[in-house]
Amino acid sequence: MLQFKRIILYCFMKKRKPSFLLSLIIITVLSAMISFSMLSLKLPTIICLLLCIFYISIISIFLGYSKENINSFILDGVKKSAFVIVMLLVIGCLIGSWIVSGIIPTIIYYGLEIINPSYFLVIGLISCSIISYFTGSAYACIGTIGVAMIGIAEGMGLSLPITAGMILSGALFGDKMSPFSDTTNMAAAITKTPLFVHIKSMLYTTFPAWIIALIIYAFLGSNFNSSTIDVQQLENLKSSIQTNFQISPLLLIVPLITIILAIKKTPPVLAIGIGAFLSIIVGLIFQNQFDTYTIFISLVEGLQLDFDSNLTNKLFSNRGGMENMMHTISIVIIALVFGEIITRTGVLGALISGLEKVVYNSVSLVFLTIISCLLTTMISNSQYLSILMPGEAFLPLYKRKNMSSRVLSRSLEDGGTMFGMLVPWTGDAAFAALTLGVATIDYLPFAFFALLSPVISVIFATFNLALWKNSDDNWDTK
Repeated sequence: MLQFKRIILYCFMKKRKPSFLLSLIIITVLSAMISFSMLSLKLPTIICLLLCIFYISIISIFLGYSKENINSFILDGVKKSAFVIVMLLVIGCLIGSWIVSGIIPTIIYYGLEIINPSYFLVIGLISCSIISYFTGSAYACIGTIGVAMIGIAEGMGLSLPITAGMILSGALFGDKMSPFSDTTNMAAAITKTPLFVHIKSMLYTTFPAWIIALIIYAFLGSNFNSSTIDVQQLENLKSSIQTNFQISPLLLIVPLITIILAIKKTPPVLAIGIGAFLSIIVGLIFQNQFDTYTIFISLVEGLQLDFDSNLTNKLFSNRGGMENMMHTISIVIIALVFGEIITRTGVLGALISGLEKVVYNSVSLVFLTIISCLLTTMISNSQYLSILMPGEAFLPLYKRKNMSSRVLSRSLEDGGTMFGMLVPWTGDAAFAALTLGVATIDYLPFAFFALLSPVISVIFATFNLALWKNSDDNWDTK
């Protein structure tokens, strides 16, 4: 009996680093639990994440962590979600204020006037790529021009899943390539690679993926023509926009200022906040049909009005505002709390480290880096951790295999940056689905750039293309 008590005390009081086998068992059970909860029980994402936290907390106690330790992990996870929460709140303000001020209705109206359906996807991809590059934020791109593009597609009667996939592709291009992007800077910093060396390295895999995606969208768009458009719906929407909003090219000055602020390297939260503030002023000047209260309350609630058509209501009513971001914010907080616990207990690290044993050559190294990014995204629900954890785990291995750190930094972005908005239960995917009004599972097959990036990365490794050695890393001359 005494020996049994000692065993129990050892199991529950002594902190132990989990082995690869134990981590694999924990993750397997976790994956089965998520699959059963979401596919069989049809539980909401947030409930599944809460069950995951409960499960991993029990595992943490078994690994010897105290209730105080777990409480600390939870609080640290909440702290790490602060920046994303603030970002979501200001984007909510931006969407609401850009609608009530007539900015998004103006973009949609002119888009319906001048964009040929056959070239809509191509123009959309290029536009979203440019906006996301200069803002450095996929969130900002989706919340602004992305909303407008969905509105244009809705008005033309085009496929919303394909349009959402195109928007995600353009948004992720900038999130990956922009020197202003947090993920771009994180991947460079973790691998100790100079920022522009890292960006130059990504050109080799990013542009082929982007060009192929552009060609696919051009092919799909060729099936969109005047005969596929509901002309009456299009005219009704344009008439409704003109009736309910003051349309003017002067309103486009606010988006232009917001982009300029981003180019000037203004912090994204501040640039987006200024854009929302300016749009309120513009709304007070141009949209005389709305009272002052309606314009200001759009920052919190969005535009709470009933319009003269169902389509106009779908596009503009109850969209944006801080309150409409609360569900996504709750998912972000819970996802990062779960990610913090599974990371701090060493479960995720042990799993990634164990994968190193099956690395035989450069192809398997790049492939496992990308797979680790995917696993980390699926398990931790965090785009940041999907770059941080594999980056720290694989950096020594890349050095031992005589592989340049810029190959690792590129692989982290080819995988980690791309997967965040493709895994349905992450906060990133929840934001995209909520903002665009298209479920993740529906737009996922059409997010061609995101799907192609990891594939192109592995193909380059297979044919030994752009695989630099440690001896090539002379940062003073590159």
